[in-house]
Formats: sequence, structure tokens, C-alpha cells
Amino acid sequence: MTERTEMTGQNAPTVHFEPLDPSLANEYHEVSADIRERCPVAWSTGHWSERDTGFWLVTGFPEVNAAALDHNRFSSQQGATPVQYDLDMLRLIPLENDPPLHKRLRLKLNPFFTPNAVNGVEQDVARIVDEILADCLIQDPCDLIGSFATVLPPRAFFELFLNQDPKDLGHVFELVDAMQTQPERALEVVPQILGWCSGLLETARAEGRRDDLIGTIAHAGLDDADDEVRMTEPERIQMMYLMVVAGIDTTQSALGSIFHELARDPDLRKRIATLDDDGLVQAVEELLRYTSPVTLAGRTVTEDLELGGCPMTKGDRVNVNWTSANRDPKTFPEPTNIDLSRANAKRHLAFGAGIHACLGKDLARREIRLAVRAVSRLRRFDLAAPEPIPYRSGFTRGPLRLPVHLER
Repeated sequence: MTERTEMTGQNAPTVHFEPLDPSLANEYHEVSADIRERCPVAWSTGHWSERDTGFWLVTGFPEVNAAALDHNRFSSQQGATPVQYDLDMLRLIPLENDPPLHKRLRLKLNPFFTPNAVNGVEQDVARIVDEILADCLIQDPCDLIGSFATVLPPRAFFELFLNQDPKDLGHVFELVDAMQTQPERALEVVPQILGWCSGLLETARAEGRRDDLIGTIAHAGLDDADDEVRMTEPERIQMMYLMVVAGIDTTQSALGSIFHELARDPDLRKRIATLDDDGLVQAVEELLRYTSPVTLAGRTVTEDLELGGCPMTKGDRVNVNWTSANRDPKTFPEPTNIDLSRANAKRHLAFGAGIHACLGKDLARREIRLAVRAVSRLRRFDLAAPEPIPYRSGFTRGPLRLPVHLER
């Protein structure tokens, strides 16, 4: 990535930052820090769609947090991904809805992802973690990305929340991964995922299911009593699509990055192994801050305003950089250190902030916590390949593969 800084006619610093530049994969933190230190809000000449260039890049924690919390002036309605594609068939519902519809839709989904709901499946998640780890232990070396990080989130979500057998869904996982890592294939991949989601909804209605997650989405806006939510069938399918994508990619990227840190730092793993439950909760928050798997989120300015001293015009595109914000030394002193006792670690933005914060964040935290506890207790957990471990960078960031030697 070439990067330069100059002053625009609006007296705002200018950089060239391409959100999907593959060269960012292993230097994302360094590039983001360099920009943040000089201009926490800057105008980027990079792409925000296949054809369009020019967006505001927000990298400082105070500025990112302010934009994320101000959903009225920084809207998701015109697209919440950092790069937009010409996909008339796809809208990320409810992520790309503003209030009041956003609130009404979230109220339908929230009961499935509350802390109490996650408590109800914790033993099953722990069982799945143990089964996956047992499979990993018979491999030497074991690629923890292909054998663990990309297995746990979809298996837990599809089995426990969608009542689907993950063993039958390898093709769906491949499509979702392609959408995240190769967004240029969107026109090929998205219709296939939407078609599968459509089948889930049709089956739920045919079976008369209304109380589970798929059944709730399948009947959203169909009941006479549901006057506040009017949805077309394509919109219901799009909501199901977001549940599927969100249930797979973010957590697996977080797991992969956290496993990498544990494998490269034996002392860190030993310290985590000695923590009690409260200490482990705190440690996972710090690891999420440090790894920050979701890179960016897109917003559109709805009125002329100023952020970080930079004047923004109605209609401007904005990308908030969660990854950079989580390493802003103004908020997190010595941000490149993993401090398991960091008092404000939970202020991180790894799951976003505001009304559009990740719906499944409590499930993700629980999966990560159980996985970290399990691997921290292994006698051996060593890298089986030289650094640097190759990373992928797109809408999310994490290791492509992570070969390790494991012993119980």
C-alpha cells in the first residue's frame, strides 16, 4: 500500500488507504497507527465501492466511538460494510436499518442472544470445544485455523441456534468464507447463500415453527398483529443471511488471532491457565481489544458536521477503523502490550458500539472463553511454522493458517 499525507481544499489531511488491500494483512496495525498518530480523522482517496473513491477514515478511539454512537448523523442505512458492491439482492438487515425499524427488528432477535440464553447452551458449547480439541490432538502438526477456529463458531451456532447439522453444510461455510475473504466474488457467491437461506425460511413455515430463531425470522412481518414490522420475503431472506454470516466469520477470526498470540507467547498462556473465572473474563476482553478481528465499518453522513476537527458534508462516506481505535494510546496506554489486568479493556470496540453493536457478542465471548481455557491447559501449544504467520485481511482479519504442536 502506498500512503501519503497532504492537505485537501477542506483543510483536512489526506491519505491513500484501500480497505481491502491484501498487503495490509500483516501490517494492518502499523499502517493504522501511522495514520492515527498524524491524523485520527483523514480523507482517504481509496475505494469505498468498486467504482467510487474518497471517504473519511476515522482511526482514533474518541472519534470512532463518537461516530459509532451517533447513529442519526452517521447512518448505516446506505451500507455498513467498508466497501460497497452492486448487489441489489442483498441488504444486511437489521445492520443496515436505522431506527425505528432497526429497534423493532432487534427486539425480535435479542431474546436468542441474551446472556441467559447463552448460559443455557454453555455446556453444549463446552462439549463441542472438547470434541474439536480431541480431533486436533491427533494431528501433528495441527492447523488450528482449519481444524478449530473455523469449526467451533459455525458448529456451535448452526447446531445450537439454527438446529442444523454442520456436517451437511460444508459448502455453505465455504461460500461464507469466500464472501468475507474474496468479496470480488460477491455476484457469484451471495445468490447461493441467499438461496440456502430462503430454503431455511420456507421449511420453518411449512413445519409451523415460530419460536426458534429461523421461525421468528420466517414469520417476521407476516402476522396481522405485527403491524410495526412490514417485511418482504427478500428482506426476511436478507435478515437470515446476516445471521448466517455473523454466526461464522467474526468469531473464527478472533479465535485464530488469539490462538496465534497464545502459541507465540508461552508465558501468556501459562498466566491465563492460572486465572480464575473472573480473571479469564477480563483476559478475553483484553485479547479481543488486542486482536480486534473486525477491521472497519461503513457509515454515511446525514448532515453537514465536524468530527475530529474535519468538516464532513452530507452524503460523505465514512469508514470507522475498529482495529485502530482499539490500539489508540490515548485510551489504552501501551496498547501494543497484552495486559491481562487492564482496567478499561472492556471499553474495546471489537464488537462495535451503539445500536449496531454485534448481536451475538455474548455468544462470541463465551465461545472464546471456553476455547482459551481449554487450550491454555495443554502441556504443549507451540508454533510449528516460522513467523511471520500469514494473515488475511478483508472485512475481518485473522491468520490464514496456524500450524501448532499440541500435547495434553
